[in-house]
Amino acid sequence: MRVLAIGTTGVNMRLLSAALEKYHKEVGRGRLGIYFVEDELKKEVDWVTFLDSDDYYWQERAWREAVARSIARAEDEGPENAILFMNLPYFRKSRFFPAVDISVIRAFKPDVLITLIEEAHVIWRRIQLREEREKTGAFLRLKDVFAWRTASILLGDTIAKALGVQNYVIAVKHPARTIYKLAVEGARPRFYLSFPITHVRNNAEARREIDMYRATMHQRHIAFDPLTMDERVLILAKRRGNTAVIEAGDRWLLPPEVKPAVEDEPELYPMEIPVDQVEEVLVDIDNIIRFKDFRYILQSDAVAVYRPFMNKIFHRGVFSEIIYASNTAHKRLFIYLPPEDKGSGMESPFGPWTGTVEEDFEKFLQAIEKFASRFSAG
Repeated sequence: MRVLAIGTTGVNMRLLSAALEKYHKEVGRGRLGIYFVEDELKKEVDWVTFLDSDDYYWQERAWREAVARSIARAEDEGPENAILFMNLPYFRKSRFFPAVDISVIRAFKPDVLITLIEEAHVIWRRIQLREEREKTGAFLRLKDVFAWRTASILLGDTIAKALGVQNYVIAVKHPARTIYKLAVEGARPRFYLSFPITHVRNNAEARREIDMYRATMHQRHIAFDPLTMDERVLILAKRRGNTAVIEAGDRWLLPPEVKPAVEDEPELYPMEIPVDQVEEVLVDIDNIIRFKDFRYILQSDAVAVYRPFMNKIFHRGVFSEIIYASNTAHKRLFIYLPPEDKGSGMESPFGPWTGTVEEDFEKFLQAIEKFASRFSAG
């Protein structure tokens, strides 16, 4: 399997590659080759000079040659599976570059493309700390990081269409097993996990229950999880004068039983972001989160919905995902709706056309297992 992995600068690809190599050694056959275009590029150019150059054609040529050398290494070494990592696009002083040469990428013969994403505020802070150490002249506002991620996803889709392969967008805080099986094994079925978030964030009992469900699904299936990125902490960040402060404990990420491929460095927290930069993105934050979650639904074979009326609350985000999955993405739905979530005299709002609706959690899981077994049999 040949995998092309792209993402913006600041996405922690090194930790991800190490996690994937470790998982491959546990379950893989043959050798997994890991290659970084930036390693080849930095052998030939001074990094800061490359980023700051006004010679666009030289930048383009240097990048193209670095990609070609990386691919040549993969060909010479001939691993059974290979992952080629590259930052795309680069961003410097409000400018994206280079123009991608599809012909050189095509020489790698990728079977799949994955676009790696991570929380914008994490990338912003990581680049800021790197700049304090290395003095590369990088300066980014938080809104730049959001725009950069969107450009990377768009570029991934463009490259994938040109090559005739699938582009999967996935957060690096998913378990290594999930990313490996998706990218290297092409495993199916893939599920999107839909569950209440906003109205139960501060409810410890509800969070424990939801995390139990998430852990079960991650251990049994390939699952896209919306809380492998928690950018809603930007809304909840404490204000101290002109600074918004995010503590590590503010995040709601993977359950304790599930290890992410990439974890945030402790030095990132407490994270202090100028309030004006946070306010610039808050107007679009709900749309940004929805775009990411809907993308996960599009990439899935089915959506597994956990308690859409939990605590007798109408969870708007869950219902928007149900409607999108059913009416727009045409995905199979599995919904767990226990009797205690229904109000007095309330009937289920889900007709037989919606999907499989179960009142018993074990039956809900069994229905999902039965669906999954069809893919195994194929």
